[in-house]
Amino acid sequence: MKNNYIDFSRHFGSNGPNAYFSLCDEDYSSIVNRKKFVSKLGYNPKDLVISSQVHSNKIKLVDKPCSVEDFDGLISKSRSVVLSILVADCMPLFLYNPISKYFALIHSGWRGTDKNICQSAISKLINKGDNSNALLAIIGPSIGQCCFEVGEEVASRFDSSYSIKGKKDRMMLDLRGVLKDQLIRSGVKAYNIFLNKQCTYCESELFHSYRREGSSAGRMIAICGWN
Repeated sequence: MKNNYIDFSRHFGSNGPNAYFSLCDEDYSSIVNRKKFVSKLGYNPKDLVISSQVHSNKIKLVDKPCSVEDFDGLISKSRSVVLSILVADCMPLFLYNPISKYFALIHSGWRGTDKNICQSAISKLINKGDNSNALLAIIGPSIGQCCFEVGEEVASRFDSSYSIKGKKDRMMLDLRGVLKDQLIRSGVKAYNIFLNKQCTYCESELFHSYRREGSSAGRMIAICGWN
């Protein structure tokens, strides 16, 4: 394994923030491992913004390094912070506006997607004078429709077009498709959305997966910021 991360930064252009997503070499729920990871990428670990995630649609605007409770989305335009979230099947969503310089990092599992967390983030940006037409979006590795088996109680929260029949009474949900369409309905241009199609459940050599490993699963880290 040449690198222990995927670099999505090119999708934000040469003047944008960096966007990285770790692989499963470590469990990044450990603060120690998280700090080692950002240090190897050239960041000061003291610049990290860390949130305890609760599958909400709550968004926090930050302008300095900090730890925050019960938020699943972080927004900043400060070059002195490094936003971070943890995932293990849920979708990491990176946002950047090259005009206003606001950038965001969002944890979007099925609960957050059901609550339309991306719309919450974009609404907060609009309230700050941002324009969603300019937003660039990256949806990082997450569990794919091939492996995201859910019951009717979850599938019914989303339009039936996002589900296909699974085994018995189960459905296979395309959560990535839901999020992409939510972004478009929120004003993000389809051509400004990059959707990574790697499945965290399928690719066990690369990713942690809560669905595959259960409560013993480690976590990947997504980070966004300038260095």
